[in-house]
Amino acid sequence: MSTEAADTQAPSLVVESSASSHFLTADDHTQNGNLEKIRDILFGAQVRDHDRRFSALEQNLVREAAALRAELTKRFDALEAFMQQEVAVLSGRLQHEQEVRGEALQHLVRDLTSLGAVVERKATDLAQQTDQSERTLRQEVLDHVTALKETIRSTQDQLSDSLNRSVADLRHTKTDRTALAELLAELSQKLQQGSPTS
Repeated sequence: MSTEAADTQAPSLVVESSASSHFLTADDHTQNGNLEKIRDILFGAQVRDHDRRFSALEQNLVREAAALRAELTKRFDALEAFMQQEVAVLSGRLQHEQEVRGEALQHLVRDLTSLGAVVERKATDLAQQTDQSERTLRQEVLDHVTALKETIRSTQDQLSDSLNRSVADLRHTKTDRTALAELLAELSQKLQQGSPTS
């Protein structure tokens, strides 16, 4: 029987014995004691070998953990020293950059102040020009509207006169046609009356 086979069979025997121990009689307990002795004879050497290996492995792990802890402590100390040095360098750079940016900000504030004054002056001038242009444009529009109204009124009067003349001409022409029609009708009657005598 191999070691692996023995290891896989051993737990099942323990489980079976522990699970069935509640229902065993005195004879069964005696048989179980015998089984324990047999199991110790069969697997005792392997269990002791495993215990020895586990003990050696545990000691190795403890030694390696201690060495690893010492190495990590040394590396953390070196890292802490490096970080402190970098923080000091960065703090110096940051302070210098703050000073430079403070001066640049002061220049920018002065430039913006002067630019604001210029913009305000330009805006005032532009508002005045806009008001003047708006007044001029309104006056021009008003003049054009007045002239257009006058033109429309004159054109309307002319069209009205022309229309009245056309209507009068049409009435006169219609009257002449009626008279002509009556004349022609009268002439036709005379011709008809004079036709038998001839």
